[in-house]
Amino acid sequence: MTLLDRFYNKYIIKGTLLAETPIHIGASGESFDPVQVDNSIIRDSNGKPYIPGSSLKGVLRSCLETLLSSGIDERFNACLIVNDPCLGKKEQLDEIKNIQESVKAKQDADRIIAEEIYKRLCTVCKIFGNPYFASKLTVNDCLLKGDAHLSIRDGVGIDRDTGTAADKKKYDFEQVDAGARFEFYMAVDNLEPEYEDILKLILNVLESGQLRVGGKTSVGLGRVRLIETRVYKIEQHNLKSYLMQGLKEEMRWQYV
Repeated sequence: MTLLDRFYNKYIIKGTLLAETPIHIGASGESFDPVQVDNSIIRDSNGKPYIPGSSLKGVLRSCLETLLSSGIDERFNACLIVNDPCLGKKEQLDEIKNIQESVKAKQDADRIIAEEIYKRLCTVCKIFGNPYFASKLTVNDCLLKGDAHLSIRDGVGIDRDTGTAADKKKYDFEQVDAGARFEFYMAVDNLEPEYEDILKLILNVLESGQLRVGGKTSVGLGRVRLIETRVYKIEQHNLKSYLMQGLKEEMRWQYV
């Protein structure tokens, strides 16, 4: 059992996220300017489109939950974090509270409780976190590399009752065209050896080109693929070198 109270290891994945189809990740508000596009894309402080790390992490989590729930590997499991969480039912929390009361006078009480919580989590929650345990996996915002071509595309609102185009519901939206490249950086802290296969699975999903991010995915948008992948593994024996000199070729993790 590896918690986050001290350093054990760190996996760093770097590469380029290639847009194989156009991408639309909408900004938080719609413009009321009649000459502006109805649904614009999200931009960074420099006015360039980017892929939020939180969006990509959420898609990865959802994909992993689906795969593990299908039973592809009996060693690992996934809960339904919203409808049926692995830790969150009243009787489970009461058990944790009782344990907390019984050990609160001990010097290492906090660690005992943390270990008990961690032990009860599903595989996905152990890596991606949940309301009771911090995530071990982080994904940085994917900033644009070079330039990208942007275009405006027409859309039509659908009447949910008839399944046909709704009257006077035409709109347009902005998209980043296929071929755009984004910087990719993901890190996983204190991963147990038995969960290395989960990290390999995540990498295979990213490199397969089957992952979709943003909106309009049902009409073919948002397909991305990780290329130029470089994976590093930092352990206690090379931690000082990493902190002082950064990543080196000898730190590469040959995961395949």
